[in-house]
Amino acid sequence: MVNGEICPSFRDACYTLGLLEDDKEYTEAIKEASQSGSGYYLRFLFATMLLSHSLSSPDVVWENTWEYLLDEILYNQQQILKSPSLSLNEDQIKNLTLFEIKQILLRNNSSLKKFTRMPLPVVDSVSSSNNRLISEELDYGIPNLKKEFDRLSIALTSEQQNIFDDIMTAINNNEGDVFFVYGYGGTGKTYLWKTLSAAIRCNAQIVLNVASSGIASLLLTGGRTAHSRFIIPLVLTEVSICSISPDSELASLLRKTSLIIWDEAPMIHKHAFEALDRTLKDIFKS
Repeated sequence: MVNGEICPSFRDACYTLGLLEDDKEYTEAIKEASQSGSGYYLRFLFATMLLSHSLSSPDVVWENTWEYLLDEILYNQQQILKSPSLSLNEDQIKNLTLFEIKQILLRNNSSLKKFTRMPLPVVDSVSSSNNRLISEELDYGIPNLKKEFDRLSIALTSEQQNIFDDIMTAINNNEGDVFFVYGYGGTGKTYLWKTLSAAIRCNAQIVLNVASSGIASLLLTGGRTAHSRFIIPLVLTEVSICSISPDSELASLLRKTSLIIWDEAPMIHKHAFEALDRTLKDIFKS
């Protein structure tokens, strides 16, 4: 025990007391290599240090050097996703850096899990960062969306406001629900869809706007026909399912989606909704 804290081993106790200086040398080596080495080289160097099992506290070395190791990560993601404007927060970049280190270790028959105090990458987060469809749905300017939401929300009628509140409550409480909004042309359904979309997107969440017809889909920001977005079969039966594999990018997008807005829903056969329902159950089960 050191300073009232139980150390898992004698070596850990020595490190806490400052009796071991080894890891400082490794930290300095990475910092020095950063003067001329690429980000990939530094990540490979860190992985090599792990493989040598000479680090007494690899997590401490990580915390002291991660800012050097993440070099080029953002640029690489922008190139992979063909999105020069893509931005990632610090946690996302650190997560991707850990993922790359993990991949280097795996290629050398090792794993980050062998180093008990090292943080592990969140795989779902990595999948999202590498998912072109998710990146596209998150590629909205949040400051502009907030201004748009303020402009739209202030003009909602009392009826629209009640519907808006019910839907947002279900989303915020992660309850899951189905809402059917009915009204003839000109009653403000599209206005409500735009307000909901802005509200969700300005919170960095995903809303999928679809419509039963191509013309209606053009009125929605990022809108598409339901058939193209969910790959609904053209010939529908009582047992139809959508052609979405549970491990596909589209399946990952659906798992991340907070709301699906389906305009002109009564214009499509009920088998289309049943096919999507069966598909979503399969996706969320996997």
